Amino acid sequence: MVSPDFRQSSGAPRNSNTNPKPVDVDSHDTKGRLMTDSATSTQPCADAPVVEACEPPPRSWGHLSKLRKIGQGVFGEVYHAWDALLEREVALKLYREAAEQLDEWARFGLQEARSLARVRHPNVVTVYGVDYRKRRLGVWMEYIQGHTLEALVRAQGKLGALEAARIGFDLCSAVMSVHERGILHRDIQSKNVMCEHGGRIVLMDFGLSQDLRPWRRDSAPRFCGTPLYMAPEVLRGEWASVQSDIYSIGVLLYRLVTGCFPVHAGTLKEVRLKYQQEDITPLRERRPDLPEPYLRAVERSLAPCQEDRFATAGEMGEALLALSEQANVIAC
Repeated sequence: MVSPDFRQSSGAPRNSNTNPKPVDVDSHDTKGRLMTDSATSTQPCADAPVVEACEPPPRSWGHLSKLRKIGQGVFGEVYHAWDALLEREVALKLYREAAEQLDEWARFGLQEARSLARVRHPNVVTVYGVDYRKRRLGVWMEYIQGHTLEALVRAQGKLGALEAARIGFDLCSAVMSVHERGILHRDIQSKNVMCEHGGRIVLMDFGLSQDLRPWRRDSAPRFCGTPLYMAPEVLRGEWASVQSDIYSIGVLLYRLVTGCFPVHAGTLKEVRLKYQQEDITPLRERRPDLPEPYLRAVERSLAPCQEDRFATAGEMGEALLALSEQANVIAC
């Protein structure tokens, strides 16, 4: 039912006619500072600006009206809104006002908008526009009627291998398209992937995305993302890569069929320690009943060394597609 899952509520799917209450699952205080190093919460970049609490929710913003808050996070809030010019529903992501660091906030917002604008794919959320008004930057995009994969797992429990493989194939297709446009997502996780009513899988929340081109990178790697979905090299402070995004997909596919993660940890410190001690539970130990092709695909995506993972998200998608095709042959 809701828009881009902007580090927001991930409860069970709700009826699209209800008015969901916003929930800040990132545990930040009113100044936007991290209050916990929870392993399941998105970690903002270390240089993210510190801001004061926002003003009361606006009723309109430019040509967008009937604003209703549906989510919030460290960067700001997400609203359901009505585009009066095109007469359609949209999701509006408003970045927090930061009087002394407006340029910094504009950089975060424009980074997401420009990343999304470079990608045209049915499984990637579509951005419609970006503007700066009332000392706040806003990005509006398609409004997704559905629920997050996290909500799906919490509501339905463990998924079967075939359903998870089909979700994984669509996600890999989306990520492949993102990578081909020279972008790393860096925060692929169950709360950032929506399942639209009707079954379409939609990748969203590009707020932590990074340019793949070396000359467009920052001078040093930035530590940001969701710890339990991070690749070992990213946890060590190394550069994110195509293979680190693939690792995150592997963690997501692991979670879909088990309801848990490869490591059991509650904080960032614990996650790092688990990887250092190689205290990782293989998928085949938790779900030995799963088809071998699914087990091999997830195991390869979660290989400790980047060189041992899939070369591309497309290659991983092909491995998952083979499982679906095998199931169709058996059904026939």
